[in-house]
Amino acid sequence: MNSNISNARHRAMRTTSQRLRTGTVLASIIFVTTVLGACAQLGPQMLVSGHPQYNIAVQQTEAQQLLLNIVRQKYNDPILFLDITSISSGFSRGVNGNLFGVFGSGSNTSTAAVGGNIGENPYIFYAPNTGEKFARQMLTPVRLETVALVLQAGWSIERVLLLLGESVNQLYNRPADNEAGIRFDRYVDVAESLRDLQRNGQLIVGLEPGDKEGDSALVLMVAPEAADSAAYVRVCEATGVTCDGQPLRLRQSFGASPDHTTLALATRSLFSAIYHISRHVDAPEKDIRAGIAAPAPAINTQSTDASSALRRLLHVRSSEQEPGDAAVKVFYRNTWFYVADSDQDSKTTFALLSMLITLQSGVSTGVTPLITLPAG
Repeated sequence: MNSNISNARHRAMRTTSQRLRTGTVLASIIFVTTVLGACAQLGPQMLVSGHPQYNIAVQQTEAQQLLLNIVRQKYNDPILFLDITSISSGFSRGVNGNLFGVFGSGSNTSTAAVGGNIGENPYIFYAPNTGEKFARQMLTPVRLETVALVLQAGWSIERVLLLLGESVNQLYNRPADNEAGIRFDRYVDVAESLRDLQRNGQLIVGLEPGDKEGDSALVLMVAPEAADSAAYVRVCEATGVTCDGQPLRLRQSFGASPDHTTLALATRSLFSAIYHISRHVDAPEKDIRAGIAAPAPAINTQSTDASSALRRLLHVRSSEQEPGDAAVKVFYRNTWFYVADSDQDSKTTFALLSMLITLQSGVSTGVTPLITLPAG
């Protein structure tokens, strides 16, 4: 009797052990299948999470590079643009599972282990943007087509003229070069007056063929209701054109216009624009005293408005400590240089300059990457 009961108990235990083992195997199989199914959609998930981060990283490094080159000009150091030619990233995944079991008359045990890993191997390719083509593009005065393009996109005409303009009808955008600063004052007044018309929706920018084949003329059409406005009159009086309400035509040249109907606009190159902006970088006083950094130019002007117009164009600050409120910052010559995040004027000018460099430099072709860095 007792023997029969004992045998029945042993059979029940073996049955239970087999069920446990079978359940463990099934659970492991289900888990591994689930993990593999999830990994099958790894690509789209990585694209959603990785693409914005790469975008942010590239934008930040491009901004840092531009600021670095502006600061370099303050120290009269050579500038260099190092382009990111491409980013290649590969993802790898792996899943492993193990099942261990010991079965006998005295004990019945089983264990299962499942593991997995996901890895990313990005490769970033750099190439210095050098060569005669790039140098000419940076040293060539910005064309009127480019000026018209950014103005039609909605950029402030005052900001564009202060950044890219060299002169208009013998009014010069160089306060240190003008005796008494009168011509510079008038140049700034023209830029501010045109901005008033633009802000009020009374100025339309267009482009038309110039007098010579291949030339273009920038056309500023003033709304009829603005023909008697103070802003329009100030522009006409400062530049010497007739206030008859007709469109203002700007041709790309130095000096004064031969008539009273057009304006001679001389533009700067992007290298020249970066140079002039760099003169107003706040370098440490010790660097200026030591002759390492160029001193700020003397603004020889009789107008406080003209002086403030240059200061708010782009203000690059410096600090011994890493700034916490910077829109963009870079560490150079043991000093932090940065554009404050709250300085909307400087941030806007910085964005405009970055866009102009993209427009002017074009796309580099046929450049073999010289530096390959495996990240991570």
